[in-house]
Order: sequence, then C-alpha cells, then structure tokens
Amino acid sequence: MKGKVREINVYLCLFWYLFKTYFYLQGEFYNESEITGFGFLKNTMVQNINRLLYKKNWSIRQLSDQAGLPYESIKKLVGGKIKNPTIYTISKVCDALDCSIDYLLGRSVINTIDQKSLPPRVFNLLAEIAYFESRIADYNQSHKTDCVSVLTPTGIVQDGMVFDSISTDIVDISPYQKDFGDIVLCGIKIVGRNLSPTYFDNDILLIGKDRFPESGETGIFLIGNKVYIRKYIPGIRLELAPINGDKNSLFIDNIDDVHYFGRVLTVVRDA
Repeated sequence: MKGKVREINVYLCLFWYLFKTYFYLQGEFYNESEITGFGFLKNTMVQNINRLLYKKNWSIRQLSDQAGLPYESIKKLVGGKIKNPTIYTISKVCDALDCSIDYLLGRSVINTIDQKSLPPRVFNLLAEIAYFESRIADYNQSHKTDCVSVLTPTGIVQDGMVFDSISTDIVDISPYQKDFGDIVLCGIKIVGRNLSPTYFDNDILLIGKDRFPESGETGIFLIGNKVYIRKYIPGIRLELAPINGDKNSLFIDNIDDVHYFGRVLTVVRDA
C-alpha cells in the first residue's frame, strides 16, 4: 500500500517529469541534441552524478582524479554548466563511477517502465498535461509572453505536506529571462503563512532543475509521500535543514530515499 501511495503522489507532484516521459511511453524518439535542448538528459545526468558522488563520499577532486579529467571540467559538469559534454567525457566519468552511460543518462529507468503495467489514469493524466502545456505554448506565441505552469496545492503549504492534490495556473516569467533563461521548470504557489517569514501567502517559487543544489540552497524534496522545502547541506549524512530554523533538520542515510524535484531559483511576489 505504501508503494502505491508513493506512486500516486509522484505522478501528481512531479508532472513535468511525467510529461517528458510521455513521449517515451508513446514510442517517440528524439536524437541526442533534441533531448539536450529540453535539458532532459543533462539534468538527469547531473542529478545521477551527484547521487553517486554522495554514495561514494567523493569530492569533485576525487572524481577528477579517478576519471583522469581536468578538475575545472568536472566541476562545471557536476554543476550543470556544460551544455553538451562529449561522449569521451561521459564515458570517463562512467568508468570512474562504475556505472553505465544508460544509467547516468536515466535511460535505464525509462526503459524499465512497462507501459502495459501502468493504470489508465496515468495516461489520462499525461494527456491532460500535454494538452495544458500545448495551450500555454499557444498563449505564449500569441501574446508574446513566456508563461510556465504553476502548481498550487489544494490546502495549506507547509514543510512535510502530503502533496497529493493540485490545481494549475500560469505565470509570466519574462522579467526573469535574463537571469534564468530556459532553466525554469515550473512554479509552485505558496498557500498560507506556515513558511513565513521566508515565503508568504501567494508567493510563487520558480523551480529549476538545471543542476543539483549547492550547499545552503533551497530545494524541493520528496520523501515517501511528503514534500519538503528545505536547505540542502551535503556531508557524511545528507542534511535537509528547515528554511526558518523552527524545526529539526532531517538527516538522510540513503540518498535513494529522497527524490530531488528542483531548486528554488527565486520568488515571484506581489508588490
């Protein structure tokens, strides 16, 4: 039962991931440059590299030494600042981390999805997501805007909430294009005052998944069926620190128990 609850919440919360997965489930194929344009492979690769570094308790310097690649190149790769890493670089990193290229790019996960095993509601949800995104694209083109989806939980937003029901809206992020370009994944709207004074009612958090958060940055994390908005503190044990200091830190021994949704880029706040 616990696994089914987690599955349902992942489908509802991480709808952008599902939207991208939709094309794989429908048998569509993209070449590497097209997928990299979406940022899909790069983001997955960066997340998996950071996951393996954490498991091995390696520094960027250690990965550089083991892979036989320049430190600055590995630093940029881990930080998601290399748009199109070469196959040679990816291969050397995989050898050092003792993993396959398929794993690093997330293909092993996608290829294990059995389309027939998924319930009809998944495809209904994906169809609605695709339709909603196509409407946003049409709106942006006709109004010369740059709107992205905003997820609004149906209930009070609090740290450790069960994020199992949402409504969707849009927000124009044109004013933020100079700072963030195309890395904005979506927005999450704050409902209530439980996260004040850091975030207030009706704030919209712009979420990016261009890279894993750096120490002290705020991210969105899914643990079990609960969503946490926490500061990421790497170490021997992964620490997710409360943003307001009014709760205890969460310490994670197994990074596989945490799904990283994205980092908070900035806040859109009404004047």
